[in-house]
Amino acid sequence: MNKIIVAVDLSDIATVALDHTVSFAHAFKSHVLILHVEVPVPTYIGNEIVQPVLPTDNEEELTLIKKDLLSMVDYLNQRGVECEYELMKGPIVETIIEKAGGYNADLIILGAHNHGFLYRAFIGSVCSGVVKHSPCPVLIIPSK
Repeated sequence: MNKIIVAVDLSDIATVALDHTVSFAHAFKSHVLILHVEVPVPTYIGNEIVQPVLPTDNEEELTLIKKDLLSMVDYLNQRGVECEYELMKGPIVETIIEKAGGYNADLIILGAHNHGFLYRAFIGSVCSGVVKHSPCPVLIIPSK
């Protein structure tokens, strides 16, 4: 198990997932990629969804996200884990799956939120989507 992806959403569960990632990375001497996926904001005109004419990225928000991701890298580095981060844009499940294939990941680690039935029924779950389509094993870390 040479390569591990830990997908984080910058919530409290991400810290728990990172702690488990440290254990796996040490046990298998793995390289870790911390992956955060931002969903692009669609622009609406009338009844159609179109690509924005001007970039809608909030540079201030992206700077904060990158700072959080760098903190996570430092956290793992201080624990003796070789890692890097990547910030991607796209649909969350599809982007994680695509990155896992391109990175040749041996394991994907995700934190699970405790959403209710209606949320899962109408919105779905990132964890279930990744488990269904993953090219490698997936470890789900439950919220406490």
